[in-house]
Amino acid sequence: MQSPAARSDIAQPPQLRHTCPMSLPTAYSALRTFRRPALALPGLWRVALVIIGFEVAFSTTPYILDPYINWSWPDAVLETLNYAGFGLDLAALLVLIALLHRRGPASLTGPFGPLLRDLGRVLVAVCLVLLVQQPFDLAPDLRDLILAPLGHWFLWLIPAALAILLQVTTEEIYFRGYLTQQLAAVSLKKRVWMLLPSVYFGTSHLLNGDGLAEGAMWAVWAAMLGAACADLTARTGNLGAAIGLHLGNNLFAALVLGFMGAPGFGLALFLLPDTAETINTAGLEGLATTATLFDLAYSAMGVLVMWLAARIAIRA
Repeated sequence: MQSPAARSDIAQPPQLRHTCPMSLPTAYSALRTFRRPALALPGLWRVALVIIGFEVAFSTTPYILDPYINWSWPDAVLETLNYAGFGLDLAALLVLIALLHRRGPASLTGPFGPLLRDLGRVLVAVCLVLLVQQPFDLAPDLRDLILAPLGHWFLWLIPAALAILLQVTTEEIYFRGYLTQQLAAVSLKKRVWMLLPSVYFGTSHLLNGDGLAEGAMWAVWAAMLGAACADLTARTGNLGAAIGLHLGNNLFAALVLGFMGAPGFGLALFLLPDTAETINTAGLEGLATTATLFDLAYSAMGVLVMWLAARIAIRA
């Protein structure tokens, strides 16, 4: 009689058996089940076509939406529409995966019941952590703090939160769902299914920064966040915990504290002036670099704390 470990990969195509080592940390045992839908049609050429197609869809979405947008609308409206535009990217992704892998949406997320449970638990845990952390972030800059009109903020709170949920879900289905599954079908080594999608996720944030140094900080931070979400996905076998962590982070970044002129600042309740330009124009490049490195270290600690809170919430 075969052992459970041997039976778990019995449907694995013969050409892949030698590339998928049986050794996998116990904490990641759920990854075997999570990657199973990807074993049916695993070819890397299919993955490459999906990546190309998704990037084309992502790049063309703004041009598709542009004729329907009035750029004189309030920032809150434009920001909400920007997040909601990820719905087109998600639709394109699902069509590509259906055509190239013959897979439906449910195969990308893991079981729906555990997904909702883990999403709720992690979202609450991460929000509680950020509720404690944010006042400390604001303390040195309280004199410069600007409070957005409360009526305006409450008006857009629910539509913006739903649009951000759509954005986060799209990214998690793509990076931690599809790519993690397909790469885990090739190899169960962490540098394949965790590192590669996380670096890809990080580089997609390069343009968020003002200049190369700040863009690199965004990329490294996003790669760390991606690795944390991939770890949670492998521990649970569904996208719930990853969506919860990502959603909690993005809700606070977009709806609570923003910097004037930074991406997504139009929805924030509290606003601070962006000091990066002031530092650079003063000719203090060394100080700017030091500040960037400090911000990166601080952001890394923030990701670590959110990840630990998520693990406690899912008891993993």
